Amino acid sequence: MYLREKRDALLELDLCDRCLGRQFAMLGHGLENYERGFIARTVENLKEDSFVDRDPPEMAHSGEDCPLCNGLFEHLDQYVDQVIQALEPYELRTLLVGNRLPQEIEQAEEEIWENFGEKHAEPTKTELNRLVGRKVQTKLGVEADFERPDVNAILDMKDDRVELQVNSSLYYGKYNKYVRGIPQTVWYCKECGGRGCEKCDYTGKKYQESVQEIIQNDFLEAADGEEATFHGAGREDIDALCFGRREFVLELENPRKRSIDLDRIREKLNGYQSSVELFGLEETSKDKVAEIKEKKADKTYRAAVRLAGDLTEARTDEISGIQGTIRQRTPKRVAHRRADRVREREVYWINAEEICRGVLDLTVKAEAGTYIKELISGDGGRTEPSVAGRLGCEAICEKLDVLDID
Repeated sequence: MYLREKRDALLELDLCDRCLGRQFAMLGHGLENYERGFIARTVENLKEDSFVDRDPPEMAHSGEDCPLCNGLFEHLDQYVDQVIQALEPYELRTLLVGNRLPQEIEQAEEEIWENFGEKHAEPTKTELNRLVGRKVQTKLGVEADFERPDVNAILDMKDDRVELQVNSSLYYGKYNKYVRGIPQTVWYCKECGGRGCEKCDYTGKKYQESVQEIIQNDFLEAADGEEATFHGAGREDIDALCFGRREFVLELENPRKRSIDLDRIREKLNGYQSSVELFGLEETSKDKVAEIKEKKADKTYRAAVRLAGDLTEARTDEISGIQGTIRQRTPKRVAHRRADRVREREVYWINAEEICRGVLDLTVKAEAGTYIKELISGDGGRTEPSVAGRLGCEAICEKLDVLDID
């Protein structure tokens, strides 16, 4: 009884078949809403099981004079062409279409729901998204993705335009760094904040090169992207080398091309410069960023250490005895950007060999997050135990290399 009464009241509004059928959109399977509208209009004793395929004429009642949609669905091909034209500069594999309806349609729909209820109904916005999206996907040969499409195309009917929300593309890989004096990511000049000033020679950067910039340039060129964000699994010090194949994800913003040749990029980059070497590039997802950020990888280091005193075999044994739990208060060199607290870390093993008078070759494997330079110097007593503390003399890390990352 309820469906028939609702139908009879809706018929008084002279809705088109699509808008009438949309009020019963959750009933029946495999039907378009205009088919439901035809059924609702022609079946006298309307029930929930009435909504089956009855071979209705195509768009039996058009919508040009419909008080709800104002003929909106008569112009589907026009909307499809608008979206496709907006997408022309972009290569994509997945797509989601959305819309912003004219205010009068939203208000008319709200009034219908207030008067006749929302049960079984589908919003106009949802049907339009589905119909336009399906046609665009078919014409472009792409798939729908409701989680993270390459592009989300918003059909803005209020301003008669298409707004594109282009999701970034992400690439996973590993790198080694073979030169000292370059940071992992871009460091902007503190004096000007990246705008450019006399102190930074108007480059806006403290360091003129970084691992990020060396890697990202070829990616941006290949993908025709605008900017890049570098997500590293930790970072080595600026003056440290890295041989441990550190993981990273490079995120490219607003890429116009997505099918890029990663092997070619790797070979090209590894061939024309010797500062950074890339390994194992592959396309990845946002989840990979969180994964590598959460990893706690133990590392093996090699350090050249200059001592203020002479070294004997007995004193070498003192260094090798630094194993197990150490306590490190936040180092002075990073205290301005890290919370001041004491951290406990594990040193798994440490070996020392004098390579010339007063110069020590040190290798150490330690837990993720261990400050190796402070393990060597003691940092004025902030790290205990330390190489300097065991030897009873000043110990300075002159060179540091990351040999392995577990």
